Amino acid sequence: MVITIGREYGSGGKYIGERLARELNFKFYDKEILERLSKEENIDIELLKKTDETTKNSFWYTLAMASMFSSDSVNSLTDLPMSDKYFISTARLIEKIAKEDNCVIIGRCSNIILKDNPNVINVFVYSSDEEFKIKRKVEFANVDEKKAIKMIQKKDRERATYYNYYTNEKWGDRSGYDILIDTSKLGVENTVNLLKQYMQNIKKTRD
Repeated sequence: MVITIGREYGSGGKYIGERLARELNFKFYDKEILERLSKEENIDIELLKKTDETTKNSFWYTLAMASMFSSDSVNSLTDLPMSDKYFISTARLIEKIAKEDNCVIIGRCSNIILKDNPNVINVFVYSSDEEFKIKRKVEFANVDEKKAIKMIQKKDRERATYYNYYTNEKWGDRSGYDILIDTSKLGVENTVNLLKQYMQNIKKTRD
C-alpha cells in the first residue's frame, strides 16, 4: 500500500505523514527521495533541493511525460531544461519506491505519477483557516508572524505552480485525491488517527 500526501504549507502534512508511517510501520519518503536520487543518479543534492517542488522554466508538459516513458536515460534528454530532467528522474524513482514497500510519500506530484497504481490512496491536507497555518509556522519554524505569512504564500505558490506545470491538473483539486482533510477543523492528531483507522479498515477488507 502507498499513501501520497499533498499539502498546503503549514497544514501539518509532513508531520501527519511521518506519524502515520510510524504508526502503520510504513516507510516514509520526503527529503529522503532527494537523498536517494542524489546517490542513484549521481546528482548534486544541493541542485535537487533548489528545484524540489519548484519550477521556473517554460516547458511543454506532454513532451516531458512522453520522454519519461520513451527514454531509459534521463541524461540522454539533452534538450530538456535541468529541472525537467530532475522531475523525470524523481517520477521514475517514485514509481520504483511504490513497488518496493508499504510507504507514505510526501508531495512531488506522486498522486499523478502513481495514478495507475491500484494500491495507492491519495490524500490532500489543507487548512481553511490561515491563522492555523500561521500559528504552526511561528511555533515550529521559530519565525515571527510576518515571516510566517510570507513563507506560506511563497511555498504554496511554488507547489501549485510545480504541480500544475508537470501534471496538467490543478493543485488541491478534489478530483486528484481520494481524501481531502481540513486540519484546522479536524486537528493534526485527529487527522493521523483518522487516516490510520482508514488504512487499517482497508487492510481488513483485503485480508
